[in-house]
Amino acid sequence: MSWRARIAGVAVVVTALLAACSSTPDDPGPTRSTPTASPTPMRTPDLPTVRSYVALGDSFTAGPGLADLRKGGELCLRSDHNWPSLVARRLDARSFTDVSCAGATTHDVLQKGGGLVGAPPQLAAVRTGTDLVTVGIGGNDGNLFASLISACTRGQGACAPFSRDSAPTILRQTVSDIATVLDDVRARAPEATVLLVGYLRIMPSSGTCPTIGIPAADAAAVAATEAALDQTLADAARQARVPYVSMRRVSRGHDACAGARAWTNGRTVRDADGIAFHPRLAGMKAVARAVEAELAR
Repeated sequence: MSWRARIAGVAVVVTALLAACSSTPDDPGPTRSTPTASPTPMRTPDLPTVRSYVALGDSFTAGPGLADLRKGGELCLRSDHNWPSLVARRLDARSFTDVSCAGATTHDVLQKGGGLVGAPPQLAAVRTGTDLVTVGIGGNDGNLFASLISACTRGQGACAPFSRDSAPTILRQTVSDIATVLDDVRARAPEATVLLVGYLRIMPSSGTCPTIGIPAADAAAVAATEAALDQTLADAARQARVPYVSMRRVSRGHDACAGARAWTNGRTVRDADGIAFHPRLAGMKAVARAVEAELAR
C-alpha cells in the first residue's frame, strides 16, 4: 500500500462516516477552536531527568485534529498537544523528537518512509544517546483499525466475520512485528528507557450508542477486537521485555459513548476535539498521565 493510502486510511473512513451523518451542532465546522496552550510545566522531582526523548507511533500518538500541528508534522497530522508533547513538557526534556505519523504501521517505523514518501524510517530518530523512547503502534498493521471500522459501521453482517476470522490472523503477525520494533529500538539506544503505550477505548464494555454509530448486534465484536489488540501489545512488550502502558483498564468509562467524560470520539466530533474514532484532548492528557506514572515508578 502506498504512503498516501496509509496516511489517508483513517481519514477516508472518517470522511465517509461524517458525510453520511446529517449536519448537526456536533459536526466539525469549517473553523475550529484551538485550546489555549498551558504554561510549560516544570519537571517534578519524582520524574526522571530526560536529556533526549523520541516518540514513535501512529495517529493515536500523533493526535490529528487536536490543537495546532507541530512544525514539520503537517503531513502526518501531528499535534503539539498529543500525549508525547505533553509528556515532554512535563519532563522538561532537553531534546524532544516526535516522528509519529497518522496511518503509520510497524513497517513505517522500521523501513524507509516512516509514513511519508522519501522520509527516513521513524526508527532513524533514535540515537545512541537517546534516553527515553515511547512507541505507540500496531493498530494500522494489516489495515486492522480502518477495516474494523468499515466492516462494523455498514450494518451488512461484515463485522462479526472480520472480528472472528480476519482480526486474529492480523494480530498474530502484529505481535512479532511490534516486538521487532522494540528490539530494534533497544539495539539503537541500549541505555534508553523504552515504553510501549496502548490504545484508549472507543467502545464501551457493553452496548453501543448513536455517537459511535455501530449497530448493537456488532458492538460486542468491536469491543472484543479492541481487547484483543490490547492483549497483542501486552504480548509483544513481554516478548521484548519492555514495560507496557495499557490504557484499556484506565479508560473504562471514558469510551466514545461517555459523553462529557469521553476520551475518544465516535463518528461525530464536538468542537474540533480530535477526529472521528480517535483521541480527544482529554484522552491525550490521560495517556500522558499514565506514561508519567510509569516513568515515576
